[in-house]
Amino acid sequence: MNKNKHLLIVLAPLLSGWLLNTLIIYLPFFGSISMWILNLAFVLFWFWGGRQFAKLSIKKVYSYLLGNVVWLVSFLLFIWQFIFVDEAFRNIALAGLSQYYVLFTLIIGTQIHLSYSTQINTTDVVIISYIVMLVVFTLGFIYQAVRGKKSS
Repeated sequence: MNKNKHLLIVLAPLLSGWLLNTLIIYLPFFGSISMWILNLAFVLFWFWGGRQFAKLSIKKVYSYLLGNVVWLVSFLLFIWQFIFVDEAFRNIALAGLSQYYVLFTLIIGTQIHLSYSTQINTTDVVIISYIVMLVVFTLGFIYQAVRGKKSS
């Protein structure tokens, strides 16, 4: 059961991003307030996810890497598809998958990007969103690792 929980945690951003993208297409009234609520809820979930991986009974470095393996693959797919591949040769399925993964942090990434630029560069926003995800997961992981040591 524990293995399934951790598998669902690392796949949750991808699966829920795909679901949200599908809902946005069919529910055009899905507003920005709803997106902010979902973004903040996801940040709390991802922090909790980091904590769950810190609780694993394997070396901390391995549990941290395990918790971020899908993040890393998705990030590398994004970099490959949007930086190294010309738009004419881009694989739409791979490009979409890599963006589904960060869909719940895009509003936060956009706000960070707008704090230093007046023009939105979508590639920059997605990269910032990936960084936000990594930072939130890392904070949850560190919080639990430090908290776990104090209670021992």
